[in-house]
Amino acid sequence: MDIGRILFHLLFTAFFVVANVVFVRAILYRLGLIFNGRPAFFNEDAKKNLNIGFRLKSFFINVILQKKNFREPVRGIMHAFVFYGFIVYTIHTTSQMIAGVFGYAMEDPYQFALPNFLFGESANHIYEQTVNYVSILVLTGLGFFAWRRWIKKAKGLDVHSPASAIVISMIATLMVTTLLGNGAKTVAATYYTHAGFIDGAIGKLWESVGVANSSADIVFQIMWWGHIITVFSFMLYVPTSKHAHLIFAPFNYFLATDTPKGQLSKLNLDDENAVWGSNRVEDFPWPNLLDGMSCIECGRCQVECPANRTGKVLNPKAIIVELKHQMLEKMPQVAEARAGKTPEEAAEAVAALETGVINSHEGLSEEALWGCTTCYACVEACPVGNNQVNAIIEMRRHLVLAESKMSPELQKAFTNMENNSNPWGVGAHTRADWAEGLNVKVLSEAEDKNVDVLYWVGCAGAFDERNKKISRDFVKIMQKADVNFGILGTEEGCSGDSARRGGNEYLYQTLAQTNVDTINGYGIKKIVTACPHCYNTIKNEYPQFGGNFEVIHHSEYINQLSKEGKIDVKVADDANTGKYTYHDSCYIGRYNNNYDNPRDVVKKVSGGKIEEAVDHHSKGLCCGAGGAQYWMEEHVDESNPESMRVNSKRTGQLLDTGATTIATACPFCITMITDGVKAAEKIDSVKVKDIAELVAENID
Repeated sequence: MDIGRILFHLLFTAFFVVANVVFVRAILYRLGLIFNGRPAFFNEDAKKNLNIGFRLKSFFINVILQKKNFREPVRGIMHAFVFYGFIVYTIHTTSQMIAGVFGYAMEDPYQFALPNFLFGESANHIYEQTVNYVSILVLTGLGFFAWRRWIKKAKGLDVHSPASAIVISMIATLMVTTLLGNGAKTVAATYYTHAGFIDGAIGKLWESVGVANSSADIVFQIMWWGHIITVFSFMLYVPTSKHAHLIFAPFNYFLATDTPKGQLSKLNLDDENAVWGSNRVEDFPWPNLLDGMSCIECGRCQVECPANRTGKVLNPKAIIVELKHQMLEKMPQVAEARAGKTPEEAAEAVAALETGVINSHEGLSEEALWGCTTCYACVEACPVGNNQVNAIIEMRRHLVLAESKMSPELQKAFTNMENNSNPWGVGAHTRADWAEGLNVKVLSEAEDKNVDVLYWVGCAGAFDERNKKISRDFVKIMQKADVNFGILGTEEGCSGDSARRGGNEYLYQTLAQTNVDTINGYGIKKIVTACPHCYNTIKNEYPQFGGNFEVIHHSEYINQLSKEGKIDVKVADDANTGKYTYHDSCYIGRYNNNYDNPRDVVKKVSGGKIEEAVDHHSKGLCCGAGGAQYWMEEHVDESNPESMRVNSKRTGQLLDTGATTIATACPFCITMITDGVKAAEKIDSVKVKDIAELVAENID
């Protein structure tokens, strides 16, 4: 064996062993930190059935098919160039690894090529030409992302990001060395098989600068080593950088919970060792920590966040990124403190550590946490499957349950829910007064308690004057359709949505369990409600308390009644002279994928036409009331020109459509949008109506 071959194997083996050992250890180390977090919430069904089918589907759709990246087509296509380029390159790089271990780079480069070995020379030729074209596509994608970050300076991206520059440079180097090496192979007679368009053209360029048969061998070896050293450098660097998403995002999607999007975790309030929310990094459920390692810092969550878009300090990206940094900094101390100790000793040792995260950084400040409307836009936008809302709720729970920190307005709403089971604090004995004279069956007072449908009115529909009209109009629709329905009257309590999203899990569970027991006591199986927040809570969260019901939002129910011919909805008189638009409620849209039913209802009144706002469907902008924001004062920074109320920004988008009627399907939304129209001094020319009102006005 000659010296060159010995040196080659020594160098390659050293690079290979070091890179792979460091790569694997870095991944296992971070996974260890992640799973040192609090055990994740799983319901009893999930414990019995890990639902591998769901997880494989989640992985396939979101990782392999890149579904979320294609929410923005151009960026999605460019990312697909890079992602699928990596997949194509897997065979190429594996072949080089095999050649490095068993062969000698200065011999025939096709000797250890997998396509050649498995399928023959023709297959290898096709693959090599595919690699050439894919390399060009990858470089195109890299150029696009470099342009977005450093020239366009797109919102959400850090223009001072050395990590991005390093990774883009590394990937570009992989592509360029492959292309130049393949071009050199067409010049060297030893390697030449069938030149394609790209490698043939590059070969001509090599020849034009004086590279001949003899020197082409050397050029190829240089490119081979440049490529393989870059691969090993990539393996050393990526796990420790923000580009670790390449490794952890697939974990994120495979380990995703199969519980409904609108379901938050249930705290076991009877467990004396239960963690009431999260502040200390080790108290966060491990999926929150995995989110941190999966984050690519692309800023899409920030771009979509209504609070951030209106000048608030909340930045979902900063929360997840800072949580990652806190984990990497503090979890090793936690792991060390727990090592070799009993659970009691470990708990005491960890408690002595300073591992709190709230207020440790602007991204995790109390002001930022209370700015969230829980609209789910950040989660919907995230390409790596992070759930920023869950992390925020965890920290809100800590502030409320462990430290009793909340705004005075929210505290008042909580007190009102405790005393009168509604956030307004109106006497609970008046809950059914809105239905006076409508001949509505109240189950507790009726001799025949059998109903086909329970109409869950909700606090807004029962106590808010504007929304009482919507309740009465919905009753008119159901009576017109001859629906056998009833209400709970004073037995109905607050669903608890604002309590839970506001961090008061204890109050929420009290309200929820009381309601579930009441509904089950009547044997109710089907519930319809006009409030998306009640709808989401009863449908997706009451099963945690034994409340398993068929829950329908009134938009779906009205549409169903119309399709079945039980109500005849006429086209409105102003359909030809006016314009209609529809505002998506976050809790029936993003949370429950109900976009078409309310639009179908509006179209029956508008003559089939809807003017869509610039943000609509899954990208619809929140009205600003969710996440208990309805009960808190929204602060506007007068010194910041971008600072404004969320409802003002959303109303502006709706008014920009030129609509004369804005349709909503949520009691919170109708209040917020109406306030926005008043602030814009358009209340005399633009009507804001719930879909139930539109239908009630246009049925015989």
